[in-house]
Amino acid sequence: MLRSPTLPSYAETRAGLAPIAPFGTYPMTRRQRLARLVMHERLLGRGRLRRLAVSWFQQGPNIVDGLLFGYRVRFHPRDNQTDAKGAVCGALYNRRELHWLRRILSPDATFVDVGANMGFFSLYAAQCQTRRILAIEANPTLIQRFQETLSLNQPLPIWTISCAVGATSETGTLMPRYHDLGSGQIAPLSTEASPSDHPALIPIRPLKDIVIEAGFKQITLMKLDIEGMEYHVLERPTQKSAWSGLSMLLIKSGLYRIAGRTRANLLLSRKKPSMIGQVSSF
Repeated sequence: MLRSPTLPSYAETRAGLAPIAPFGTYPMTRRQRLARLVMHERLLGRGRLRRLAVSWFQQGPNIVDGLLFGYRVRFHPRDNQTDAKGAVCGALYNRRELHWLRRILSPDATFVDVGANMGFFSLYAAQCQTRRILAIEANPTLIQRFQETLSLNQPLPIWTISCAVGATSETGTLMPRYHDLGSGQIAPLSTEASPSDHPALIPIRPLKDIVIEAGFKQITLMKLDIEGMEYHVLERPTQKSAWSGLSMLLIKSGLYRIAGRTRANLLLSRKKPSMIGQVSSF
């Protein structure tokens, strides 16, 4: 079910849940504040010292409150790398990708964040004044944390949905990786196992169905980062294929061009003359 961006304030009690602790309940340690002072929104956040600063930051409490893109965020740096890097580096983390978002997004744009994690890109899209943002995340813990962050701020135009995205509607299970909540993969349910063998069942839905339910008539820009399962979202494969193979398929179709490359991502843009209703993804 889609969650309205008009979320209750942190002081309200939601059904079945305790009131959200006010912002500032989880202060940073002196060491964490120092790491942010040196790295946050500074050029050092791009260099080799970043890994050391992030590791330093992760040695503090598991929950800390801080600002990101001007929004109040409840970070969980110990079990989520995106939380740790975002808290320490801010906009210098994924700098080139964020610059690309800012050039494309506008108040009239629609942004779909597939694999939203703790909401890093969705929050940045909100800072770009984008009024329609859809954040999709399969991990129930991460989406609940993101909703808590949203509740700590004034209402933002971000709709959240807790599910995985795939070629068909089915159910899967979340497989954690690397002790990092943001790196989990969705695996299909084994037909031989009973439901009790899968305590964390994750609904899987086609992207088209989710977007239509959200009322989006077109997608201006889409971020797609679901740990190697991207091909399940954009095509119905007959066999497992790599993301690099899928990207080449999109380019060979003649509809997309490579707009840029970063260390971790490929930036694709819809070719002219179809600039109206442009669909971009990375």
